[in-house]
Amino acid sequence: MKKRHFIILFLTTFLLSACGNATTSDQPTIITTFYPVYEFTQQIVGNEAEVKLLIKSGTEVHDFDPSAKDIANIEEADSFIYANDNMETWVSDLKTNLDESNSKVNLISATKGMLLLPGSEENHEEEEEEHEHEHGYDPHVWVSPYRAIMMVESLRDSLIAQYPDKKERFTENASAYISKLKELDQTYKETLSQAKQKSFVTQHKAFTYLALDYGLEQVSVSGLNSDSEPSATRLAELTKYIKDNKINYIYFEETVSSAVAETLAAETGVKTAVLNPLESLTSQAMEAGEDYISTMESNLKALQLTTNTEGSTISSEEEEVSLKTVYNGYFEDSAVKDRPLKDWQGEWQSIYPYLRDGSFDQIWDYKSKAKGASMTADQYKDYYDKGYQTSIDQITITDDTITFSVDGSQKKYTYTYVGYKVLTYEKGNRGVRYLFEATEADAGPYRYVQFSDHSIAPNQADHFHIYIGGDSHDSLLTELENWPTYYPTGLTGLEIGQEILAH
Repeated sequence: MKKRHFIILFLTTFLLSACGNATTSDQPTIITTFYPVYEFTQQIVGNEAEVKLLIKSGTEVHDFDPSAKDIANIEEADSFIYANDNMETWVSDLKTNLDESNSKVNLISATKGMLLLPGSEENHEEEEEEHEHEHGYDPHVWVSPYRAIMMVESLRDSLIAQYPDKKERFTENASAYISKLKELDQTYKETLSQAKQKSFVTQHKAFTYLALDYGLEQVSVSGLNSDSEPSATRLAELTKYIKDNKINYIYFEETVSSAVAETLAAETGVKTAVLNPLESLTSQAMEAGEDYISTMESNLKALQLTTNTEGSTISSEEEEVSLKTVYNGYFEDSAVKDRPLKDWQGEWQSIYPYLRDGSFDQIWDYKSKAKGASMTADQYKDYYDKGYQTSIDQITITDDTITFSVDGSQKKYTYTYVGYKVLTYEKGNRGVRYLFEATEADAGPYRYVQFSDHSIAPNQADHFHIYIGGDSHDSLLTELENWPTYYPTGLTGLEIGQEILAH
């Protein structure tokens, strides 16, 4: 959203606040952004608060901007609940304006405490029009019942913190609803574990979490937007793609024009079905008693149209992004350059305590479900426990000194650069260690230091692995199982975990 637009809305807010929708009862008013946030909040609070839905049925959530009246109503509410800044991208500007207006509304993120997967740019190009939205991190966690449970737990805790006198009722309501979600999750697990075809093709890349949590693979196709038919050129490309991959079904959102689906079916022979990303429910569906659980049950039945039929893996239309990058250890020797100590300058914290306190547990869960995973979540945690383990809590680096902090005591030494070594690992990828040696004779176990941070040329590090010893550089180069890792001081465990997932 453009800040100019928000400033104009802010100026008109004062004129509208008097006629805002503040409740006149003793119940708190809670405004929620879009359907899943509304549904989960309503299930937790029950009759203990008035819950309102901001983004009405039929509105494209990704393109929504609040009106001046919307902002006035939010200012007058007791709480405002949204998914996260990656979904409702306008919330960051809203926060600024609420601060300026001294509004007392409490803001709650429904995914607080959750780690999100890296997002993607969804670009649907038709003729001269282009429809695009981009997420830094994928916000669509609610499409997986497994992660919907986590959202409800997060919301429960945030609402109890805001309304402690309602803790007992909120806890009871949340527990009852979570039991239903767990049944739904179990049904998904049991049904999709028997899938004969793991790949499913969608028009909207919104089902990454569902695919990951239940052992499927989502393949999205571009050039299919909700209100216009694909061009002749795009239709020809899709026809070839569908026939080459023997695709039987393509899943559309419920809001997609029937003409688009009918044209695709007629021209390519593919069948179409609805897979609802639950960004909204139609007013008719809500009036008929449809809700999150019933819609997800319908989604499962739709998925079975694909998963109950034998089929091979469907390749993506997009070119596969090569994993043979410098970051992953694939480079030419000529690309490796010397680096000064100031590349690692700054104040750094060990991330080992965050592994120990469970802050990274969601990372191990993601890793264990990723394509090609070789270990369980617990096994990944044990592996990284050995890798991150260290007694050095913090490290401070200048252009020529390193200070090591261990249990409150500090050791500081001056270092000179002595070169680099390229290591080749079992998998065929490689790494570069940058070697430094202390000038002080009494450096002891801190005499030799080696850095590795996935860069192979001068570059300011955003994190690093460090190897420290008193014997020799050669002996340190053999250490491949313990690689204490450091991120900037000041980052929380959740922020570091999000950075780790981004890579």
